Amino acid sequence: MTAAARNPLAILSREDCKVQSLTVSDQHATLLLTSRTDEKAPDDGDEISATTDDQNTTTKTTQSLLKLTIVPFHKHLLGSNPVLSQEDIEKGQLAERNCLRHDPSASDKILSFLKQYTFQLSSDSGEEYSYYTASPEKGKSDLKDNEDMLSGIGKFDVELISPATPNQISRAMPSLGHVLIEETPKMYFECTKPYIQTVVDSGSLSWIKNLVEVKKEKERLLLNHDDFIINIDTKWRSHPPPLTTPREEWMNHPSTVDLYCLGICKQSGITCLRDLTSEHIPLLKGMMKEGLAAIKSIYGVDHDQIRVFIHYQPQFYHFHVHFTRLENEVGCSVERGHLVSDVIQNLLLEDYYKKRTITYKLKKGTALESIIGAYLEEHRD
Repeated sequence: MTAAARNPLAILSREDCKVQSLTVSDQHATLLLTSRTDEKAPDDGDEISATTDDQNTTTKTTQSLLKLTIVPFHKHLLGSNPVLSQEDIEKGQLAERNCLRHDPSASDKILSFLKQYTFQLSSDSGEEYSYYTASPEKGKSDLKDNEDMLSGIGKFDVELISPATPNQISRAMPSLGHVLIEETPKMYFECTKPYIQTVVDSGSLSWIKNLVEVKKEKERLLLNHDDFIINIDTKWRSHPPPLTTPREEWMNHPSTVDLYCLGICKQSGITCLRDLTSEHIPLLKGMMKEGLAAIKSIYGVDHDQIRVFIHYQPQFYHFHVHFTRLENEVGCSVERGHLVSDVIQNLLLEDYYKKRTITYKLKKGTALESIIGAYLEEHRD
């Protein structure tokens, strides 16, 4: 899919586009966009259904995720077409069973509202991820009474994932709760590892190649090392716009209280914590030392104010390390985060992460949770 076709306005303007609300808070909203496109050649998108009009043209249904940074009074409108009812969530029903829940009238109102904005590309991974600044456009609104209000709101940030994979959509679904998994080495090798391999083999991680080769998101790059890169994580939403803000203004910026950076390994084949051995200790030490030094030189934040950790399970299966300010507690819960300093010590013990049971929190209704649930049922004593 071309960058122009991935523009949010291009997707929102498709005649059959429908919008469903996944998660909405006072500051953020995640919307599921579903639409059909006519293509002359197959693509790698998330194909739900397809009909062939002739030998050269195929109609495909594609789903995309639109993540918005919003202000409180958008909440009711953007949340007006929920993919799950509150009753569904309370009962813990799987999100996949209810994806057809849809209110056309609510969808049309959300579409009308969003089409009052223009979307300016700010960063593009070259694959399904792209980032925009949305600005209200006077004279474009069908809701004339809201025009002055829209002008006062100003801009907001948008992340678009298009096409979105079933795994990405599953992660964005309303939470049905979580379970604690006690993953033994046997369970990992027989259940989790094959699942990880299917994700790697699917090609859904191709966007990472553009990052580590510094072909995309150059404005977010903090350090390009022979073995890894250090980037500004997209979860650091309060960071000054990297494209338009001079780097000297990043030093001691008020937003550093929310500091969130990401170190991504250039070597392929390391999918997660379980793959680490003693031979990776120099890599981990280098990522921690050089990453902390880069953060100090660019932002003025001392190393004793930064936690450096690894997720298990990670969000994506290409090895990466998180850097966050101590005040920022996003993603560092004890059942998921593993401090790199502790990991280095543990790796001094032979095959530590291949031999130990690891306990972690897993969102209900995800593919991996379903696979593990079936595995545990099959192997119940």
